[in-house]
Amino acid sequence: MAKLDKFVATVGTVKYAFRAPAGLYVGAIATETGIAAAGDTDEDLPEYTVKALLRKGILRRVSAITKTSAGKPSRLKLLCTSAKLTTILDALKGDPYTITGGGTGTIQSVGFSLRVVSRG
Repeated sequence: MAKLDKFVATVGTVKYAFRAPAGLYVGAIATETGIAAAGDTDEDLPEYTVKALLRKGILRRVSAITKTSAGKPSRLKLLCTSAKLTTILDALKGDPYTITGGGTGTIQSVGFSLRVVSRG
């Protein structure tokens, strides 16, 4: 199981802190998703659950088809801010990813995950 670290999604001037797999949102992936590792100044921010941020529409989930370092295809679920949703599809293609204590590989393509709407 991958270790979880604290990350911050910035929407306008408001910052939302949550936990995600360590090492995933670094470098180009952090820039394209709008999610960055929490710095020393962000340690006092209240933590939200990912579920709550998804329901409020602050974060959106995208699905990436990847090729692992062993050459096998796999799938990776990523989060991004709603503002970055329009540019993320083309921006992440070919970017390498690394999960601390997990896998490494390259992102082949990115698509939207289905948004579940309650009918009841």
